[in-house]
Amino acid sequence: MGDVQEVIAGALRFQPGAYLSAEAMGPLSRIGLWIALLAGLSQAVGQAFILFVNQVRPLRFAISLLVEALLFLSGFLVWATSTWLVAWLVFGARVPVLTLIRALGIAHAPQLLAFLGALPYLGVPILTLLSLWTAIGFVVGVIAVTDLSVWAAFGSLVVGWWLTNALQRTAGQPVMNLGRSLLDRAAGVSLINDGRRLERMLRSGQMGPDLAQLEPLDRSRRP
Repeated sequence: MGDVQEVIAGALRFQPGAYLSAEAMGPLSRIGLWIALLAGLSQAVGQAFILFVNQVRPLRFAISLLVEALLFLSGFLVWATSTWLVAWLVFGARVPVLTLIRALGIAHAPQLLAFLGALPYLGVPILTLLSLWTAIGFVVGVIAVTDLSVWAAFGSLVVGWWLTNALQRTAGQPVMNLGRSLLDRAAGVSLINDGRRLERMLRSGQMGPDLAQLEPLDRSRRP
């Protein structure tokens, strides 16, 4: 357990050794995946307000958080693999894909605090800080395991992110729809997460089973 804490603490302090030492941790070498999964769970907890508003029952509430964490992990794996491909094909980085996935997973260490995003007033600034903290960790992690330059590492991450988003908007759309469907099934209701509809729900007092009674949004008044 002490090794895990050292890796997380090292990642939080941007220490390259934290990414290199994880490879020699034996059974714990999958720590990157566990950190990414827990980061997804922390983000899900921070956004659990949506589940509350949709009046998801306690057991389904817990299952929904787990499903959200797994969906986050799936998206992370796609992005990490895209980043590895860019680093390999464009910048000539010769590193096993699992090594880069582990490093990028460890770099998610700041996101273990993402549940703090639920705090009123402070939530947005905290999430902004965590995002910046994590982004720097991504660059440090890639440099540590690939020996790429700062700009090559940054370019690999950005292009990998762009490829992932392009895939989600095109060929990956059915997979995205499947993810949303799985989350709705886990929650037991068709989740409403649109900001305007959530606001209308709160103002009207109609939530959960009464969602169907809400009047459709009047989009003709939108600027």
